[in-house]
Amino acid sequence: MNRENMNNIVAKEFSDALARCNQQGIDASTVRTGLLTIAIANFVNGIGLANTVSLFGVLPEQIRSGMFDRFVDPSQPQAAHSAPAYRPPVSVTQQQPVDVNRHGASPAPTVQATPIKRRRL
Repeated sequence: MNRENMNNIVAKEFSDALARCNQQGIDASTVRTGLLTIAIANFVNGIGLANTVSLFGVLPEQIRSGMFDRFVDPSQPQAAHSAPAYRPPVSVTQQQPVDVNRHGASPAPTVQATPIKRRRL
């Protein structure tokens, strides 16, 4: 089977899956997030973490250049609001950053926050 036929089969499967999610009332943004998560995990598993980071590092420039415009559905309205700026995750207590690097050691050791002094009542 040639590459174009394989791409068409994959595109049809994705399209069918999106339609089923829509029929079940699943929010479109949830579907997009899920697809992106699966895609990134596929790249990490297929080409490795460092190569995936390099690949996704050049994507903003390629997106701005219009490389993906041929896949944009002109019947869909443009997003009204851009995504909020990325903020690194923090612990629930907001005292120290969370180590989200599951694939190796932390880039830098985290500094422990000073404990909160509590008074007894």
